[in-house]
Amino acid sequence: MQQFTEKIVNMMQQEKLYVSQGGPIILSQIENECGNVEWAYGAAAKPYVNWSASMAASLETGVPWIMCQHDDAPDPIVSACFFSWSLFVCLFMFNSL
Repeated sequence: MQQFTEKIVNMMQQEKLYVSQGGPIILSQIENECGNVEWAYGAAAKPYVNWSASMAASLETGVPWIMCQHDDAPDPIVSACFFSWSLFVCLFMFNSL
């Protein structure tokens, strides 16, 4: 995972795609919905989450890193939860009635 993440970040930096370089990328995501399955990995989950957060932050992209579906992402990673646009529209319309 580290080699892959470093490769992608390096490619983005070389092309100056991060907003800190004048590009359009405003954030980066490390892990996807790890919080939803963390319980299945028991004691090994927390060290992995901490490692992946530390590794991502060390890449110094100049934009925030997020973890989706993770209630307690380690600093400086932002905990995030995204809904699909269609779900958002359905919830908004239902609550507006």
